[in-house]
Amino acid sequence: MILNDNIADGRDVSWIWDVDFELLADRIRRVTCSGTRAPELALRLKYAGIDTARISVRDEVERALSEASADRPATDTPLYALPTYTAMLSLRELLVARGEASSAWS
Repeated sequence: MILNDNIADGRDVSWIWDVDFELLADRIRRVTCSGTRAPELALRLKYAGIDTARISVRDEVERALSEASADRPATDTPLYALPTYTAMLSLRELLVARGEASSAWS
């Protein structure tokens, strides 16, 4: 999960407290939080009931993606990304640079 608070995303990220992250507590093995507001996202997930041992915070999106990808139990295990708008743009560029996506807009 990548949470940014850039102008295009909206500076107010208090909406994360309205999201029903509690639904994920028993469904995810591990979550990596990144972006400009990663610590706040990690705190929200803690309060949602996700064990803090399963939450990691990485400031750099590239490092977060690398660690999350390497932590999968098998290469065919899906890795889901939940980014805000500006984070999605950065993530797409990173995936293209790594050869994991064909273009930033497809």
